[in-house]
Amino acid sequence: MRCKTSRALTTKISTKGQLVIPSRLRKALNLRPGDRVEFTLEAQRLVLQRTGRQRARLASGKFGRPVLVAPADTLRMTTATVNAILDALL
Repeated sequence: MRCKTSRALTTKISTKGQLVIPSRLRKALNLRPGDRVEFTLEAQRLVLQRTGRQRARLASGKFGRPVLVAPADTLRMTTATVNAILDALL
């Protein structure tokens, strides 16, 4: 999912130094509780970046069947590749 607008969003920092990432941005980055993020300081800008590998997720496909959806930056797998992996496992 991508954030539809590049409009800036604001949030408050708590007395404990915590901040809330707006849900629209959490969804765009597919962030879930327990995920790790990395903060870097670039000039006067704080940059938040998801760390670690993204996991594949189940989505509802055609006719309501579950479909495994891989992260956008993963390599595409052909049927032959999947069959070779399955043959090696069995």
